[in-house]
Amino acid sequence: METAARTFVDTDVLIGVARRAPRALDFWHRVEERSLMTCSIISVFELLEGCRNLKEQRDTLRDLLRVDIIQVETGDSRTAMRWYRAFHLSHGIGFIDCFIAAAAARLDCVLHSRNTKHFRVIPGLRLKPPY
Repeated sequence: METAARTFVDTDVLIGVARRAPRALDFWHRVEERSLMTCSIISVFELLEGCRNLKEQRDTLRDLLRVDIIQVETGDSRTAMRWYRAFHLSHGIGFIDCFIAAAAARLDCVLHSRNTKHFRVIPGLRLKPPY
């Protein structure tokens, strides 16, 4: 049985979709037809952190029902720590970005993010702006 291709998205893409930004929605609809939308559980935490009330929290979780949410694994933590130590002081990458990148790298996925400034320093990470 053939496995569906994955489109791994960063939190900024999910925020754009949640805000119904036209470019984000266009990207989402184009990709969703041919690929399994995927994100890190870390992105879910970031989205929930931005919720101001229970309704927003429910809406956020409802919007994620069709997204494959990837859990953090031990190897991700080690990889994220290595990248954080190597690039935080020199390039300003945050630990959350390191965790998201580690999951995308583990799955050998292209990471779709508008935040290319921080992610581009990670060796071997395939990165592509969504729009």
